[in-house]
Amino acid sequence: MDQLKEDFKKIVEIAQQDKAEVELLLSNQENLILKYSQKKLTKFESTLSLMAGLRVILGSKQGYAYTENLSAEALFRTYKEALNNAKSLTSVPGESALPLARPQSKIPRLDLYTPVEIPLEKKMEIARSLEQACLSADSRVDSVPYSGFSEVVSTTRVINSAGLDQKYQQNYYSGYCYPLVKSTDSSKMSGDSFFLRSFKDIDVEKLAQESVHKAISRLGAKKIPTGNYAVVIDREQFPMIMAMFADYLSAKKVEEGKSLFHDRLNKKVSSELLSVTDDPLDPCSPAARPFDDEGSPSQKTPLIERGILTHFLTNLEYAKKMQIPHTANASRSPSSTMDIAPSNLVISQGEKTLQELLTIHEQVIYLTHFSGGLHSGYKESTGDFSMPAEGFLYEKGLCLHPIDQTVMSGNILDLLLNIEELGCEYGKPNQSMMSPDVLIKSVGFAGI
Repeated sequence: MDQLKEDFKKIVEIAQQDKAEVELLLSNQENLILKYSQKKLTKFESTLSLMAGLRVILGSKQGYAYTENLSAEALFRTYKEALNNAKSLTSVPGESALPLARPQSKIPRLDLYTPVEIPLEKKMEIARSLEQACLSADSRVDSVPYSGFSEVVSTTRVINSAGLDQKYQQNYYSGYCYPLVKSTDSSKMSGDSFFLRSFKDIDVEKLAQESVHKAISRLGAKKIPTGNYAVVIDREQFPMIMAMFADYLSAKKVEEGKSLFHDRLNKKVSSELLSVTDDPLDPCSPAARPFDDEGSPSQKTPLIERGILTHFLTNLEYAKKMQIPHTANASRSPSSTMDIAPSNLVISQGEKTLQELLTIHEQVIYLTHFSGGLHSGYKESTGDFSMPAEGFLYEKGLCLHPIDQTVMSGNILDLLLNIEELGCEYGKPNQSMMSPDVLIKSVGFAGI
């Protein structure tokens, strides 16, 4: 017997008496985290988390509460808490009742759950060998401050009082290594990571070689004069730029007046070379899902087509409120309120190889690393950014030297308009944003 379903049916009966609708979001996740340092196991963490979040809708008002106890009594208490939270809100005259997702037969089938029994020792060997493979790759590797392996198995389920009940499971493996390399006059650290659905696809030696190469290539870095440069932003770094404008695509941000795209629908927002799609149906992506956090079936949504903004991302509430297409981008955890977010943003590829991009201008910066993260140098309200960055200076297609201690600055709207060419290859699918290499005509850099 499905005890959770039976208990939820009883809550629905109570909700009907309260003239309320109710939705339950269940998240069940198993995590294994292994870390080695100096050839010793420094972290072994195996956790199981189980959480249910209830959303209660009273007309145009909604209240939330969550519990980690799935007993009937705990779920009932959580429902009452969410109901009281909804009652405490003030109704806005003229606002219509919030919708719930309805049962649908066209839920995409995604190959996200392929469990295989892997002995723990094999997983520990992956974690052990990440550090050792880096240390053995080159004599200049001094240490590996950060390396690790993790495995995740999770279940997501949405049940509501409109009769919807659906779930999906997924499992994946991830790992990373960041070696510290030293020469006589400098030291640098860099690295790489993987995200894979299949354990047999893990290639420790390849990851270590790539990580060590990235670190060594940055040794001997020099400063550059302050000025404007053409810049090729690496395919694994451009997702940082995508993160800058991702929130502008949310209908909720538009309605709240927090999106710089608020008045740009069906207008030009970027170079005509740029096309951006939200694609939750790619099983290689960490953000793949057959339905969103309301239970609506996932779909591909073109957002920018050849520079023209064509859609905003919506959940059921904002699609109805703004009278625009529903894109199934409801986003929340059991412990948070409803929001809107992209799943897997993908920029369409161009036709140029990386080397071709690097030869288009007499002098170009190949940007391969942002330091400090997005929030250290980006102002969402204006689109202005000032991001510490590292990379390489190229002249006539040849690498002169690595560069560091520089800051790339500008405005995200100007940068999108100044996209000049796109590369023909994607990076590894270890992020929820995919991009080729991107050539920007001119960006300001502060150096010497």
